Amino acid sequence: MSASGHPASGRVTLKPLVQLDGSEWRRLHSYFRDRELADWNGAQPIRIPEFLFRRVMIDEERGGDRHGFGILDESGALIGSIELYDLRPVPPSPSRFATLGVMIGERRLWGQGYGRDAVRALLYWAFSLRQPPLDRARLTTFSHNRRAQRSFLACGFREVGRSVEGDRTDVHMEISRDEWLGQQPVEERNSEG
Repeated sequence: MSASGHPASGRVTLKPLVQLDGSEWRRLHSYFRDRELADWNGAQPIRIPEFLFRRVMIDEERGGDRHGFGILDESGALIGSIELYDLRPVPPSPSRFATLGVMIGERRLWGQGYGRDAVRALLYWAFSLRQPPLDRARLTTFSHNRRAQRSFLACGFREVGRSVEGDRTDVHMEISRDEWLGQQPVEERNSEG
């Protein structure tokens, strides 16, 4: 945890989307409009204006459809976003598993461990701080995105399958709360119950 009470790991701190300021929302909006970033996420760049993007994201957050965070670097600058979405069962039932998505929007920081730190912070939040904690987190990445796969493996995810759609192969990965707890130092596991 950071001094601000936000989940943190390594060089990053996660700031809940609902707490982002205006300049952070503008930067986040620019990431979601970026074609290359959208391609890496298997999505289309968004075309809606920033005020509407902010409204949609906050409505989904407050409605319990997702848990989103801005990723702040060691200087406190927004460098990306991370979220848990596709919560199951769907709210208002207590969700037990979710899909993880992460994006480092600053290309100069790719391959430097910021994504890995953000995933570790989010898993800590999901499996330790969230009430009730999730039982499992899953994700999908492209088979050619080996850098992401190595990062997820380093965070404790394991590959659970692959699927082919056209000329694209997706790699499906997941981690359970029990697996995550088993990777934590003994003193942290004892405090988790």
